[in-house]
Amino acid sequence: MQRVQSLILAALFACLSGHAAASFDSAALTLPAGYVGDDIKKWYGEISASAPVTANIKDEVFAFAVDLDAGPNFSQKYNAASGKLELHYNMVFNQIAEGWSWDELTNPDQHDYYHFKFLPLGFETASKRAPKVVELYPGKTLEVKNLWRYEYFFAFENLYDFYERKVDDDAGFDAAVVIKAEEAGLLLEGKRIRMLALCRLKPPYHTESNTFWKATFAEPVDYTLRKRYLVGELLEVWFYDSASGKVLTKVRQR
Repeated sequence: MQRVQSLILAALFACLSGHAAASFDSAALTLPAGYVGDDIKKWYGEISASAPVTANIKDEVFAFAVDLDAGPNFSQKYNAASGKLELHYNMVFNQIAEGWSWDELTNPDQHDYYHFKFLPLGFETASKRAPKVVELYPGKTLEVKNLWRYEYFFAFENLYDFYERKVDDDAGFDAAVVIKAEEAGLLLEGKRIRMLALCRLKPPYHTESNTFWKATFAEPVDYTLRKRYLVGELLEVWFYDSASGKVLTKVRQR
């Protein structure tokens, strides 16, 4: 009996350890050199598998690195006249066009049609089977490949806690860092600046969508796109030097 109890306790401990929340110091001024944030793939997997989501995850502050290569949103330049490094991340087109984000009765003069916005957190691709020869049409065969793409996002609806809602094609997160020209040059030339999204998760915590494109003769690939979202409140946005870990600036809610 004692052995059975020990095994049960060990299994329970392993389960809780596997779902232990991340630990992040939101008061930090420096991050570890080479810091890449919390592992979005790991956390999405654990949170989506948790039913219900554990209390420690609900209260935890997560820090996810934004994928700055996912689009043309991010811009950076040094203003020699002011001695400031100007950083901007455009949010105008980061609207989540999913059914759960859309409200057809919304008055566009007062609110956005798409309530939820997103920050891209990375992607991965996989093939779940070997290529195979199929007959797309009678007498017409070709080799069809199989490709899956998983895209990860942080979804939030409190964007306007950071700046006023207005008609502006350049609206987004802005920061200006007082810095010497030489240091700014190293950051820009080395492409060392990274963006971090600090957040706390909230119901429904996670969701996903799935889109499938069947192979054609022009594109002989069965392609599946799965978008995976962690849902929560955006707390802060940080810009930091990925080489040294130095936090350059923190963009906070108004």
